[in-house]
Amino acid sequence: MFKRRKNFRYPITSLAGSTPGNIIKVLKTQQAQPRYYLKIVLSFIVAVIFSPFNLVENLLLRRQINNFKLTEPPLFIVGFNRSGTTLLHNLLCRDPKAGYTTTLQSVFPHCFLTQQWWLGPLFNYMVPAQRPFDNVAMGMDFPQEEEFAMANLQPYSVYNFFLFPSAFDHFVDHDYFTETLPAGAIAKWKKEYQEMVVKSLLNTKGERYVSKNPNNIPRMQILKELYPEARFIFIYRDPYVVVESFYHFILAIFTGIQLQQVPHDFSRKNVARFYAIAMNHYLAIKKNAASPIAFEIKMEDFVKDKIGTLRNIYAAFGIEKFQESAFVFEAYLAENSYRRKESYEINDETIQYVNLYASAIVEYFGYPLRTVLGI
Repeated sequence: MFKRRKNFRYPITSLAGSTPGNIIKVLKTQQAQPRYYLKIVLSFIVAVIFSPFNLVENLLLRRQINNFKLTEPPLFIVGFNRSGTTLLHNLLCRDPKAGYTTTLQSVFPHCFLTQQWWLGPLFNYMVPAQRPFDNVAMGMDFPQEEEFAMANLQPYSVYNFFLFPSAFDHFVDHDYFTETLPAGAIAKWKKEYQEMVVKSLLNTKGERYVSKNPNNIPRMQILKELYPEARFIFIYRDPYVVVESFYHFILAIFTGIQLQQVPHDFSRKNVARFYAIAMNHYLAIKKNAASPIAFEIKMEDFVKDKIGTLRNIYAAFGIEKFQESAFVFEAYLAENSYRRKESYEINDETIQYVNLYASAIVEYFGYPLRTVLGI
């Protein structure tokens, strides 16, 4: 047996699962640094090699995809990164009727359905068995955040900041709000998203698509237009913990796919600002009576009573047969203790910038404002 790797350092970047055309569009947005040119070339070569597989899948499945009809409204988890979205997503995806985007689909969204018989085992060997930042189990057939797939299906994604760290704020300001993109780009995003959902359901044989994507917070209205009966879950957590945790998460991911060196001035300030932008937008949505309404969960309460929270979600959305799914939820929890590797303390810089950008958000959700010692 081969031992699975333990880090996120690869000779290619995540764009390898995209198309040559999409890679070119993404690279036009920012300047990659010369030290990463080989990674770009290798990624481009992989994308070219996979182009015939992409074409074959499209030819074989186009009619089936076009004729597919959803039988249940999708369920969207839209909490900000590191707010408990992964645990909630993994649990909801244990329901036998749930369908979801897998890790393999997020990497190779164009050809995974027809090629997963060999791509799955290969990449299961290549990726770590656990996420290095929180010890959550990883696998190519596990539920995954679909934003990574969308970044390979079209060129606009806030997660392009993982490729171009020096442009972190730029992507937050320009790519996070999909509704502000050019009309053609919005239409392309909608088309790719709907197809991604269909392929997810075909792959997992589910009836109810369960999404986890923090970057869908500003897309709730778009998603409601695509899926009028869509249901939304918003999970939140102590803002200081969220910003500190997401900062460490970002640094861990940078090493695997970056095409620029992380600038010296990248700090928790960037993360706190992003958090405030996202959360203020969500709060603005709540004030608009015409906006989609989300079922809200406090993570700290969720972890104390996971099964009870799931029962409340099913009741709120009228999802039937909770008791038939409860035993698989309990079995999953028994197998996955979720011992997180978040032993680090909240940095003074995190406190400083959360207070600067998001003190009102801290108070709105009922958390105590923290202060830096000596100030």
